[in-house]
Amino acid sequence: MIVNKYNYLHKITPQMRKVVERVEEWKKGNPMRGSWDSMEGIEEYRQWYIEERSWWNEGGPQMEKTEDIWIPGGPNGQVNVRLHYPVVQENMPILVYSHGGGDVCGNNDTHSRIMRILADKTGCCVIGVNYKLSPEARFPSQIEEVVHTVRYFHQNGAQYGLNGNDISLCGDSAGSIHCLSTMLYLRNEYNETDYLTAVVLYYAGCGAMKDGTSVRLWGNEFDELVFDKPVMAHKNFNPGWISEDQLDSPYYDQLMNNDLSWGIAPTFIAVGDADPLKDGCVTLYEMLYEHGHTVSMSIYEGVMHAFIHYSRMMDVVYDSLQEAADFIERARYIKKNK
Repeated sequence: MIVNKYNYLHKITPQMRKVVERVEEWKKGNPMRGSWDSMEGIEEYRQWYIEERSWWNEGGPQMEKTEDIWIPGGPNGQVNVRLHYPVVQENMPILVYSHGGGDVCGNNDTHSRIMRILADKTGCCVIGVNYKLSPEARFPSQIEEVVHTVRYFHQNGAQYGLNGNDISLCGDSAGSIHCLSTMLYLRNEYNETDYLTAVVLYYAGCGAMKDGTSVRLWGNEFDELVFDKPVMAHKNFNPGWISEDQLDSPYYDQLMNNDLSWGIAPTFIAVGDADPLKDGCVTLYEMLYEHGHTVSMSIYEGVMHAFIHYSRMMDVVYDSLQEAADFIERARYIKKNK
């Protein structure tokens, strides 16, 4: 039993409550499988996660073209990516998407509908990075695969009908950490940020926020983000996937300890007020705002972690993804008129 927490069912919106009820009903007929004690258990959990997400990805915008390709190079060999073209035309802007799932689960299928809605609303070719999962691929592999994808399409976008000088980043949960880390990695390691148009972060775990109001009061069995319960915080989403010598990496848990005063692309941050990661998102927003960067933040009342998965039942998802699209367009205008 989790104590000292809000009774979240009394504080979320009616549509969010309907989502919880549907998911919990599905879980009754499909009990959670797998454990974190073996690779077999992790693989079983991954498959269960894919099955649970499948209904949520049905329907949505249809793309003129979708293709899966392997791009050469990368920290662990070729990188698998999926290109969603809402229309097929030359010189399309790019939106690189990194999916959530705690780095241990998820793929381009579990986040397909999100990417297709974004493609439809932004007019970008949305490129989903099917990065290799942990613990097989250890940190910073996932970030390096996103970095590699961005740099590859910056250099080779034209052969895919894309504008390699108009690249935005978007991710949810762990994927948003990848996006923030990718921007910092490109700045620090390559001195390359000029071709980044915008960065969109959905409920980002920004690092250096181990405790606080949102962490203590939110998080539950439904969203599996009970960070004040050590087995949840340190085992479920870190099953031996990072070595001791990487714990102080500026791209892991110390993101907000980086110098955020320069080289930051326009950033949109979105989070529900019933998300334990809210405080970290607010802190990042305040830091970027204080430094005078172009930054915007939306906090959605009565909405929990991972809410953009639930567009089949929640109107706020479309509203939020439209906000993200509008922000990218504004960032593009600012970039062109510098």
